Amino acid sequence: MKQISYERVVEGPDTLRMYLKEISRFPQLSPEEEKELGRRIQNGDEEAFRKLIESNLRFVVAMAKKYARSGYPLHELINEGNMGLIEAASRFDPTRDVRFITYASWWIRQAILAAIAHHGQVFRLPPKLKHALYRFETKVARLTQELGRRPSVDEISKELGMKEEEVRGMMEGTPTEVSLSTPIGDEDEVHLEDLIRDPSVTPVDEILIAQSFEEQLQKLLSQLDEKEGLIIERRFGLGDREPETLAEIGSELNLSRERIRQIEERALEKLRRSQRAKQLLGYLN
Repeated sequence: MKQISYERVVEGPDTLRMYLKEISRFPQLSPEEEKELGRRIQNGDEEAFRKLIESNLRFVVAMAKKYARSGYPLHELINEGNMGLIEAASRFDPTRDVRFITYASWWIRQAILAAIAHHGQVFRLPPKLKHALYRFETKVARLTQELGRRPSVDEISKELGMKEEEVRGMMEGTPTEVSLSTPIGDEDEVHLEDLIRDPSVTPVDEILIAQSFEEQLQKLLSQLDEKEGLIIERRFGLGDREPETLAEIGSELNLSRERIRQIEERALEKLRRSQRAKQLLGYLN
């Protein structure tokens, strides 16, 4: 594929409001539209490249806001995140069964964290560790496309040959050698853990990844008959429901506990034979 360029810059805080209004007009894409654009991009289609990027610019803003307390200007965080989005668009493989934003979130986050680290506002990491963080995010992004979903800590650990605690440290946004209680700024009132995770807010990438998982699950469950699908949904608490016992499901369907168990096992056996089995079973576990 030939190199395609794209540039959209937020010039300063005064233009941020105008920028947000501008990008709000770009429509979101369906999975099918993403794949079609991805195929066109591989053939060097600049218009498809632009459309894929612009339809996801609002997600960069949402992710950048998570790091607004870093002392790094929000408009610059957005610009850096956009660079990650552009990189993801140039690498997106439409043959993989994964939503674009699920894949792109790794590149956007890595670009934002690298910029903060580079300017020394938060992490103050030595170059070796900065490079390690970049390589980690790059490899996980590739694994995300290969699996068609966000990989688990265990899968990342095995793929990269790292300890699980090291993987968790990297996923928090900084290597485990850096304490989360490290004070940030001159007043020592804000700590690294405050910046990285706000427990009151669900990160946009987690929301989008969850949506992608739900889409994957629905495709998997479509391989089952109606009763099998219903039992699997209730047994594992798919969607927003709570998991139910065999007895509870049996009471609803007027079937014995043993009969529900047999149907559940038959359904799981079907899914184990499916090419998507690892995706579903990994999610259920």
